[in-house]
Formats: sequence, structure tokens, C-alpha cells
Amino acid sequence: MRKGGAMSIHAVIFDRDGVLTYFDFAPAVELFRDLPQVPFEAVRQRWFSWSRAVGTPRTVEAERQFLAGFWDVLCDEWSLDGRARERFHQFDYTRTIRPFADARPTLLALRERGLRVGVLSNFPMASLEASLAAAGLGDLIDVACAAPVIGASKPEPAAYLHALAALGVSPDECLLVDDEEACVEGARAVGIHAFLLKRGGAAQGAGEATLRGLDALSPVLEMRLLGVVS
Repeated sequence: MRKGGAMSIHAVIFDRDGVLTYFDFAPAVELFRDLPQVPFEAVRQRWFSWSRAVGTPRTVEAERQFLAGFWDVLCDEWSLDGRARERFHQFDYTRTIRPFADARPTLLALRERGLRVGVLSNFPMASLEASLAAAGLGDLIDVACAAPVIGASKPEPAAYLHALAALGVSPDECLLVDDEEACVEGARAVGIHAFLLKRGGAAQGAGEATLRGLDALSPVLEMRLLGVVS
């Protein structure tokens, strides 16, 4: 919304993986500590095969069944005993999700400005809210949109439009931060001010609209050329 040539920003949308959080596979590897006959990399490949065969779950309950089915197939294939089966069924994948050091401070700063915060993720699990809570970020996020739940993935316009509607803002009232250029371009195509996050690397591919960390977002919000109103 323009006011005297300025543009008011009322919300920021983040991708989850690579932007707010990263995966620490140590808890998953620990599952197989006494099962040398089950290589972790082989499990990952079985996971991808299972996902393609069964399809992504669109509800948290469907996700539970999806995961239970995967563990049962894995145990049957490697003839694992009941103890291993029980351990797998009790495993919570959100234990592998860790927040980047700059994630919570950035979200807190946005809250202090009175901005709404959304997360739009293509990760093929329905439990996006639970994963953000496990990472210690859930209390600072207003809207969490998981691709399998909303039925659209970035860079499809419908994914961004769903998140905007959930946040109650128009495209020109919103910023987006993502670590994939296609997703950044998809956001721009629907009118969102989008920024590419390139952690630990040279700023390439998006010019001035490239961030090297979330701590660079605050100066963006101060930029007069965006007309951000505090």
C-alpha cells in the first residue's frame, strides 16, 4: 500500500530449510548405532523411494501413518527385531531440525516492529508447525504453510497467494526470504518483495536483493527506497 510514494510492509515470509533452520542428522544416525547391517545412506534412499511410491501426507494424522508404514517396510526388508521396530516408531524427525543462530533474533526483531511472520515450506511433511516449535521458533510465527497441506508448492503462484491470504496482507505489503532462486523469482512474479539468502557464500544471482544472513534483513527494513513504515 503506497502512501506518499512510500510502501508499508506488514509481514515477512520465510522459507524454513536453509533459511530459519538446518538439519542435524546425528539423532537419526543414532537410531542405527547397533544396526551395522542397515547403512544410513541406504535408509535415505529407501525414504525417497517410499515417498515417491506413497505420496506426501496432507495431514498430521496421514503423516503418522506414512512414517509408520515406512518404518515397517524398513524393518521387514532388513528382518529387524521388535526392539528396533519400536525404536523407529518412536523416533520424531523434528529432533533433527536446528535453528540458525540468527533466526530467533530476527523473528524477535520483526515482532518488535509489529510485523506478522509467516513460513512457507516445500518440505514434504505436514507437521510444519511442530517442526518450528521443536526448533524453538514456533512462538514467533503467526502462519505456517506446508506445501502438502495447502496443495501448492513454490514457485507456484498459489503457494504464495495462500500464505498472503493467511497473513492478511497484499503482495506489496510483504517481504519474502528464500534460499532458492526459483522460489524468489516466483514470489516476485506475484508482486512480493523477495530476497535471496546465500549463507556463507558470495552474493550472486540476485544483485542487491541478496542477503548473506538474516541479520542483514533489518537494514533492508530501514531502507527508505522501500518506504518501510515502522
